[in-house]
Amino acid sequence: MKKYLCLLLAVLIVAACFSACGGKEDEESAAPSEAESAASGETSEESTTYQNMLPEAKDFGGRTFNIMERWFGYASEAIDFQGEVIWQESDDGTMSNLNLAKRKALEEVQKKYNCTVTGEMSTEGAGEIRDNIVRADIMSTHEIDFCFETYYYYYSFIQDGLLTDLNTLGIDFTKPWWDQNAVKDLSLYGKLYYALGDINTYDNDGTFVILFNKDLYDERFGEGSYKELYELAENGEWTFEVLKDKVTGFGTEETGDNVRDEFDSYGLLTETANLYMHVIAAGEKSVDKTPDDGLVFSLDQERVYSAVDAAVDLYLDSNDVLVADLPAYTSKYDEGSVYIDTVIKAFKEGRGLFYMCGLFHLPYFRDMEDDFGILPVPKFDSTQDRYYHTMSPHNTSVVFVPVGPQSAGENGQQIGTLLDALGAYSKDYLTPEYYEKQLKRGDASDPDSAKMLDVIFESRTFDIGTVLGAMLSDPYKMCNSLDHGLQARIASQKDIIEMSIEDIPTKIGAE
Repeated sequence: MKKYLCLLLAVLIVAACFSACGGKEDEESAAPSEAESAASGETSEESTTYQNMLPEAKDFGGRTFNIMERWFGYASEAIDFQGEVIWQESDDGTMSNLNLAKRKALEEVQKKYNCTVTGEMSTEGAGEIRDNIVRADIMSTHEIDFCFETYYYYYSFIQDGLLTDLNTLGIDFTKPWWDQNAVKDLSLYGKLYYALGDINTYDNDGTFVILFNKDLYDERFGEGSYKELYELAENGEWTFEVLKDKVTGFGTEETGDNVRDEFDSYGLLTETANLYMHVIAAGEKSVDKTPDDGLVFSLDQERVYSAVDAAVDLYLDSNDVLVADLPAYTSKYDEGSVYIDTVIKAFKEGRGLFYMCGLFHLPYFRDMEDDFGILPVPKFDSTQDRYYHTMSPHNTSVVFVPVGPQSAGENGQQIGTLLDALGAYSKDYLTPEYYEKQLKRGDASDPDSAKMLDVIFESRTFDIGTVLGAMLSDPYKMCNSLDHGLQARIASQKDIIEMSIEDIPTKIGAE
């Protein structure tokens, strides 16, 4: 059975060095010995270079640090989230290579800093974790030192003063194990409440990409022609118009009932929430940053309208595009399965040429018969000098630190030192294994998709409008209606959003 994406380890390590922390340009000569060691299949002290960039280790006197995180994908066989820093043991007691790497990093950090790191992967929903675990802890016992969760559900913590400004913890965010794009994009009036990098992996899993079926592409355009997609992407010529051209006319009736539905074949598989991803891909955001680290509402511009209208026109092509959450399907399938029973099933069964989704969907296709690859989300047009990608605001992890005595003064400095150490050791051990997890599937090889993942992770951008969420009336959601009414929706909400933005410095104490 054909599977996909197996990479030589040397390629994986080189790719990993440049990918998981947001396009750091200068790796301070860390990579050569690591790549050489990887090519020989050996692990040596010379190959673990990032931990050597840390300051001299401090003795934490046996302190126990407690983590709280949501078990993303709990009860889902397809989403194989196994934890950040701490991990979930398998039922049979075995450990994946990913978890072995986490254990190696954690054990060495605990030993070097004389501390213990423990925690809980909660199976509760996001709201329960936020209110009944994290907020309750802040108001009472102060046992949680740091959390891995999505930022979307914690906007109220920012305005209520319940999150620590990570800049006060002595963390060196210039280091290559931190995502530099996130450090820049997620700061807010000089404060930084969320960070990500090699310390976590589910941020990468939540990054949106284009999957494509190589076999279908070759059937339609000629044997081996799928390679042209990689060439277009690598040359910066992979645009929305190119995608549209490949999609248009691809739809095929499969059932013989002359009804276009989820059982037929399509050029593009998607959902209405992906309309916003086309805004990001055009280099735009719902809320952008000002030079002084302030905020400005940025949807009200022609380029945004053009990007959304073009995507809407394509999505309304019911012959060639399957949109998972149309009323015809949401009324037929329950909320938890509508995507599985439509677009995911279609791609797995070889009935979709392109599928726009988060990388966390890859486990669904482990036993897929057709071969497939990974591409960037296309640029809106050729005037752009780069691609833009982002994470799902609802299904990715960032690290944040609750306020309290455990994160104040020297205690807070210890948390900062620990997070830096976990990031460095994770870049040495975890990130290479993460690339193995994402790229190694059976006996097929696809170094081209490895290059694409480099492009994708290096070109991530973060929209502060999704971070602040309901504080600003969720401005990004205005893009996600399958119609041409975006400009009217923005006109009706613009004044409210801009007044809310003006209030933010006062709410977070930044004045």
